[in-house]
Amino acid sequence: MNFDEFRPLLRASANARHARQCRQSGVILLVALIFMTVLALIVLAGMRTGLLQERMASNARNRQLALQAAEAVLRDAEVNVVKAAVSPFDPFTPTSFGSACTAGFCSRPQSGNTPRWKTLDWTSNTTTRSFASSASNITASLVPSQPKYIVEIINTPIISPSAGGGICPTVVSRVTAQGVGPDSAEVYVQSMYRTRPQFC
Repeated sequence: MNFDEFRPLLRASANARHARQCRQSGVILLVALIFMTVLALIVLAGMRTGLLQERMASNARNRQLALQAAEAVLRDAEVNVVKAAVSPFDPFTPTSFGSACTAGFCSRPQSGNTPRWKTLDWTSNTTTRSFASSASNITASLVPSQPKYIVEIINTPIISPSAGGGICPTVVSRVTAQGVGPDSAEVYVQSMYRTRPQFC
């Protein structure tokens, strides 16, 4: 048997095997590239979702700080102004409440008008009020500015004459407080109060 006759066939078989391996190497490279691209897209989507959730958490925190600031100054107004024995509530002084909201005391809003808290300049210290004591101020690192409030008379109190000088009316007032958090997040809270002064 002469093996020289089979040498071309063996060589052709080896060449075919080699060509097949080269083609397979190319397919593996293509599959690897596709896999890497898909993996990169998944990682980018995960990073984007993480950043979005971080922003949402930051916004929620800023709003919560603004809400807490507004609630704090609202309680301060209740204790130190509305329910305290100080003018203009006790003794009751109706002339202290005007349309200009001087010192944060506003007259009864006109029916049909835009609510006063929407048009008021909340940056002004002449038309708004803040904490009664600077010791109550909120730490400056938490909020960009101290919370403020206004007091509006809701009813029209009528002082009835009597032998003793006058019967004090029931006064219904509304306190609107504004809190500002980081990134200028604004929150407004309101509360209604019914009081009867001892002196008027």
